[in-house]
Order: sequence, then structure tokens, then C-alpha cells
Amino acid sequence: MNITKKIIITDTNIITDLNNANILEKFIELDNVYISDMVKCDEINFNTGNVNIIKKFKTINATSKEIDELFKISKETHGLSPYDIINFIIARNNNAILATGDRRLKNYSEANGIEVIRTLKIIKLMKNKDIITNKEAINGCKALKENPNTRIPMSDIDNILKELEKNSVIH
Repeated sequence: MNITKKIIITDTNIITDLNNANILEKFIELDNVYISDMVKCDEINFNTGNVNIIKKFKTINATSKEIDELFKISKETHGLSPYDIINFIIARNNNAILATGDRRLKNYSEANGIEVIRTLKIIKLMKNKDIITNKEAINGCKALKENPNTRIPMSDIDNILKELEKNSVIH
């Protein structure tokens, strides 16, 4: 995966997870991370995480043409919210990666040629690109595992933890 490719945050799940893993601020500092203006204005609140940190996200706006397409696609697609669809369109039109925890959006996007990244892959990518240390990645995964509101399957977290802990022994 190319870390220089634009990443579009599509929902608050990713933000909340990265906040709970204590690496959100480093993620926001990446030059290529964006959030749609609609999600930033309508879905972000104190439950998502530190609003002062989240306000630092660069925004990407939908064009009027993209909003028109949203209505067309929403008639053809069931189970996706207007936010999901507009983020899909923005990512497609900007040759970007979608960052989402939403399974329906992930499946729809991948079926339509859009690359998708989720929380654990973001942590692994940030560690591999030396944006966070291996220890920060391990601590982040442990924090996610200990959080009672984590929606990420524990087996997925355990698999990443094993890989990260193995890397810390090697290095």
C-alpha cells in the first residue's frame, strides 16, 4: 500500500478506534489523511474522541456533481447511508483509499475497485512506515483489546499483537 495515496476517513469508527489506541494525533498529522466535510460537520462529537484533535483533520468537500451522483447511486444501492455513498464517490474520484469500519461499505467499495483500509491495517501501516514505534503499535492494540466498546474482533487484534510482539523480539 502506498502511504502517499490520499486516505479518506468515512466514519467515526476509525477515528474512535485510533483515539482509543492513542495514535489518532499522529495519524491526523499525515499529509494525505482527509475527512469529508459532511462527516466532520455532522458526525463528530465528544464521544468520537478529542474534538480539538479531530478538528485538525483536513477536509475534502463533495462537488455538486458528486452529490447528484449520490442520489443516483442511493436509488440503486440498499444498506449504504448517504455518507457511505458520498465517501465512496469522493474516494473513487480522487483515486483514494477509504478508511472505514463499515463492512457493507467495505464490500461495496472493494467490489467497485476502491481500496479499503481498516483500523488494524492503519496501525500496522503506521508502524511499518515508522510513524509510530512497534511499542506504540503494541500498546495501541492492547488498548483496543481492553476497551469494552471495541468492535474489532478480538481474534484479529490478537493476530496483529502476535505479529508485532514477534517483531519486537527480532529487533
